[in-house]
Amino acid sequence: MQEAGAIKGTLSPRSFRDMRARRHGRTTIDPLLRSARRKHRPYIHGLVLAIISLSVGYGAVTGASFGSGSTNAFAAPVTGLSLPAAGSSIAAVDSSVVRGATITRTLRAESPATGQIAAERDNFFAASATPTAQTPVEQEDALLRAAAVAPTPVPSPYKVYVVQEGDTVASIAAREGVSAEYIIANNAEIGTGDYLALGQSLIIPAGDGILHDVKYGETLSDIAARYDVDVDAILSFAGNGIADPNSITEHATVFVPGAAIPVFEPAPEPVPNDPTEVIEEATPVPASDGSGDAGAPPQAPPSGPSSSAGLIWPFSGAISSYYSAGHPLGIDIDGFHNPQGAVVAATSGTVVFAGGNACCSYGLYVVIVSPDGIETLYAHLSAISVSQGQTVSQGEVIGVVGSTGYSTGVHLHFEVIDNGVRQNPLSYLP
Repeated sequence: MQEAGAIKGTLSPRSFRDMRARRHGRTTIDPLLRSARRKHRPYIHGLVLAIISLSVGYGAVTGASFGSGSTNAFAAPVTGLSLPAAGSSIAAVDSSVVRGATITRTLRAESPATGQIAAERDNFFAASATPTAQTPVEQEDALLRAAAVAPTPVPSPYKVYVVQEGDTVASIAAREGVSAEYIIANNAEIGTGDYLALGQSLIIPAGDGILHDVKYGETLSDIAARYDVDVDAILSFAGNGIADPNSITEHATVFVPGAAIPVFEPAPEPVPNDPTEVIEEATPVPASDGSGDAGAPPQAPPSGPSSSAGLIWPFSGAISSYYSAGHPLGIDIDGFHNPQGAVVAATSGTVVFAGGNACCSYGLYVVIVSPDGIETLYAHLSAISVSQGQTVSQGEVIGVVGSTGYSTGVHLHFEVIDNGVRQNPLSYLP
């Protein structure tokens, strides 16, 4: 009975009976109940483990304490607990030494550059998420600032226009915002402009003005005086690119705004005795093989006698267009039978221009001024063999006949300007 009293209150009567029965080799537990306990025991253990795992994971992620709202650590050291068969107790240990009162998560250290990138990223997404609305005044100011920073486009002195079906000079002028008279003046070969060829290239000036090819020795004052304008008018056009009025580039094309249009008043058309007599007497120049520079250089035709004015024929061929009201600039000498024939200087002098634009008007051309002030022009060349500023002798080869610019076939367009006045070339040729 003393033994029973010692354990009274610790074990239930049923537990006592079970223990005594097991001691005598008997059992009072129902076999079915024992089987059910074995079957459910793994599930109970798994549920307990799952609860413990979830609790530990939650505490590790959130840093929460499992206590009742206190700020102590997860577990405090055990104090004052007597171990079995031990003669003394473990001394009390200060919990603040083992673990601090609170647990904080440490952030990974970031380099200054990484932190700056992260800040810029956050600012970008913040700005994207909440765009700032600008007032009309702020928008206008932003546009003005952008326009002030952007470079101002430089206008071109001219553009090239290809004639389409149904085009006239008047319709092109209306479309491009340029007076028809200035289109005619900048495309000498179209004459009065009554007829345009399909696919023909025209030079369209930037406005009402004349495009002038700067010649050897010309000054800006010379050009302004020729077209009756002020020098400032030429300088004011940004497309000319003239920074210093005392220094202009020879061979360049200058746009002269508001230039006076030259008036050509040809003399009455002369009736030549036989303009081909001298030409036919000249020995034909053998045509090249058409391979350009690979062939032999063109040979100058026999010069023949010079006229009283001192000029000789620049090319051998029949006249296809005479100097007249419909063709007021000069004459055209046909090159059909001599497509690679040499063009020679009709007079000795200085080459004041050698170049041009192969697309339009005169194409490639050369201008020579004699010591007497007679200016001769040779247009539609396929090749040029002289340069600006060069001195040439009468009869010297200056190029090869061709069909550059506005040309209906291989021919030489030849002009004579005597001291600034355009003349009938036949009056200066033998």
